[in-house]
Amino acid sequence: MSESLPRTERQNPLTRDIDTWPVRKILEVMNAEDHRVASAVALEIPNIVKATKMVAEAVMSGKRVLYVGSGTSGRIGVLDAAEWQPTFGIGPGVIDAVIAGGSEAMWMAVEGQEDREDAGRQAVKERNIGPGDVVVGIAAGGRTPFTLGALQEARSRGASTVAIVGDPSGPVSSFAHVVISPDVGPEVIAGSTRLKNGTAQKMVLNMISTAAMILLGRTYSNLMAGASPSNTKLSRRARLILSEATAAPMEKVEDALENAEGDVPVALISLLTGASAEEARAKLRESKGSIRRAIELARQGRTPSPGTVPTLGEQTGAGTASLTPCALPGKGNAPRDNRSSSENAGGTNAGAPDRSSIPPLEFARPEEVGLDPVALERAFDVVREAVGNSEGEIPGAVCAVVHRGRVVGPRAFGLAVRTPVRIPVTPSTVFDLASLTKVVATLPSILVLMEMGKLRLDDKVALFLPDLGANGKESITIRHLLTHTSGLPAHVKFYEMGLDRAGIVRTICEMEASSPGEHVVYSDLGFIILGEIVERVTGKRLDEFARENIWRPLGMNDTCFFPGESSRHRIAATEYRADLKKLMWGEVHDENAYAMGGIAGHAGLFSTITDLARYALMWLGEGEFGPVRVLSRNTVRLATKEHVNKEDRRGLGWALKSRAFSSGGDLLSDASYGHTGFTGTSLWCDPETQTAIILLTNRVHAGRGGTAIIELRPRFANAVAAAIGLRNRSNLC
Repeated sequence: MSESLPRTERQNPLTRDIDTWPVRKILEVMNAEDHRVASAVALEIPNIVKATKMVAEAVMSGKRVLYVGSGTSGRIGVLDAAEWQPTFGIGPGVIDAVIAGGSEAMWMAVEGQEDREDAGRQAVKERNIGPGDVVVGIAAGGRTPFTLGALQEARSRGASTVAIVGDPSGPVSSFAHVVISPDVGPEVIAGSTRLKNGTAQKMVLNMISTAAMILLGRTYSNLMAGASPSNTKLSRRARLILSEATAAPMEKVEDALENAEGDVPVALISLLTGASAEEARAKLRESKGSIRRAIELARQGRTPSPGTVPTLGEQTGAGTASLTPCALPGKGNAPRDNRSSSENAGGTNAGAPDRSSIPPLEFARPEEVGLDPVALERAFDVVREAVGNSEGEIPGAVCAVVHRGRVVGPRAFGLAVRTPVRIPVTPSTVFDLASLTKVVATLPSILVLMEMGKLRLDDKVALFLPDLGANGKESITIRHLLTHTSGLPAHVKFYEMGLDRAGIVRTICEMEASSPGEHVVYSDLGFIILGEIVERVTGKRLDEFARENIWRPLGMNDTCFFPGESSRHRIAATEYRADLKKLMWGEVHDENAYAMGGIAGHAGLFSTITDLARYALMWLGEGEFGPVRVLSRNTVRLATKEHVNKEDRRGLGWALKSRAFSSGGDLLSDASYGHTGFTGTSLWCDPETQTAIILLTNRVHAGRGGTAIIELRPRFANAVAAAIGLRNRSNLC
């Protein structure tokens, strides 16, 4: 099968000879493939946001939305369009759908109709689509002539256009203002795009229509309060919604509905505010259909100025917020550090570089970067099997592979939170990185300071922290701290002593150290001191300095020490702390880092797999990611070469591949370097093959016991390494 085919129609190497399998294996593989859909859709959320706002603006402005497609794609469009009126109470003529071949095509194939561009154009002409309207073209392969003609005509008439396609390289995308293209991989059965691609299209349309209606205020909280009770089932549902939303007895609900002539939003406004049905209806008109806004107007007894149309953000109090989870330190989850931050930990644009200079993250299929797709899928299966039903030692995981400058994956499995609620992992899930903080925040900050001429590797630490120069610590250098050869102990339970940040640093300065430079003892304490050095040299906290010099230039907008309370839905929970009587969820898991106020050189950083892919690409690019240079080539080479070969091989900050056990497995080159985090995270880079292997889990959400993560990391790395350079063995079509 030619590689010129749309990716939706290529043969899946994982399901060769599926017709010889037992039915259970067929279903298990189909289910495993379906797991790819949600992850693929999650990566398209930025584009879905644009489409959602476009649709909501059209409806709010009295314009129309038209879905266009053929075959399965057309049927999915018709299905979603048909739901707007009964679900959200949107009147006739606002949402429409057209399928190639007309209504007959809903039940059977109407041959030849999808091949007619002129028919697609004519469908748009007949509906007099124009400026302000939105046309959504749905085409699995991105090449359907009927859909192409419709988008061409819509663009020529000044309408806004959206393409929902399985392959963005087709001509349909070229006529869309917004392209949404979830890459779910080839179907289990080639030529049947009703499977994963159809599921992805349905998910995207559900998201657009539902989120648009929420933006427009057609829900009240999470209740479908805009529903139209046009049958017995919907009438019963409407009464239950009104009762739930208002806590009113059913008799009062019945009276309100009767007075409102069956209009659920009017009845809801009356029940909550005491307004008459006529007054409630007037407030609803004034609020352009926003239920919550109408309730506020009725309660306040005020009306908007003549001609004023509320913005989407004003109507809902939400809908325009950034996806970035980082919040201001000290708000909600900065446990003890009350020092103020000069800016948002990831959400502001103050001092930010021109966004046009931040390179996009490029994604690829395995074969596009020379990886064997069967072998790589086997590697992802190693993670999927380790997560299982999410009830074992690893509740959830997300994994990705960076190779030759592009990202394959991410693949997400299991639960980010399994108690007190169950929230699935997605590629956007924010994880507590634990000790990856050492190499993603502290190490690069020290290296940048070295490049600025602020310090040298062999400077005595006492030069920056004079109190540390006692009790055998006089000769400790920054190099000793970075290579874990300082002689400081591995770990001390400072939090049990009731110490804060200053107390912890003071206690480290007062303790004894033995024989700096003689042994490798992996030490959190050394990186706590390194974080303190960054602050004393720069006058800025570690998070501020790293954000300005590393994360923001790379576009790592989800990387911070303080993910906000409002972003809990994206954050993986960690362990329940009995001493605090709470689950650590969006707050640092490490007890000492928590005692230090959440910002420390050894732990406390949160991030996503896509941000870490950007970071890995910078290291593999010898300090450069696209047009952005964070570190010099010489600095990267220095940090990743061997500095110590004693109990462990160590670079600066990074662990190097060990001759014995390595969390990076057995098959990476001796030039590889990496790090792990106690919460279940890891990052390994191999400069010889230009590969990075990223695995994020929330294994401590299940408790600290067990060895599953110790076994998983090297097995996953081995399986990934086995996929490198093996493409010819797959006999790909």
